[in-house]
Amino acid sequence: MSDNSPNFQTELAKQRNRIAADRTLLAWIRTSVALIGIGFGLEQTVNQLYVGVETDSNDSIFLVKLFSLLIIGTGTFTIFMASFDYQNEIKRLQQPDYYYTPRYSLGIIVSGILVILSISIFLTIWRQAIVN
Repeated sequence: MSDNSPNFQTELAKQRNRIAADRTLLAWIRTSVALIGIGFGLEQTVNQLYVGVETDSNDSIFLVKLFSLLIIGTGTFTIFMASFDYQNEIKRLQQPDYYYTPRYSLGIIVSGILVILSISIFLTIWRQAIVN
């Protein structure tokens, strides 16, 4: 047996990792599409509620639209980062010697962004409730 023959256990492990990377990418795409859909849905709901209505609180409408854009931006950012992470993982799997290296967690990054957005939305609503 020559040294160039493939180690079948290693190759099968790489194949499992490739399939896991595919599933992870698809899960992130699903999450991103949901975030983008929520952002568009929120913006369209506000548009429909205030169509033809003159209001003194254009600031609140602007803030809802701003938060909608931030949610859409988070979804778009997530798709780009998941695609970038997927490409890096595929390149690592193609190397003859595959070693695990710790990486950043996209889930923690996206969760952090969503927590910041949620706190901002909460504080904005709370401030408007106190003022009114």
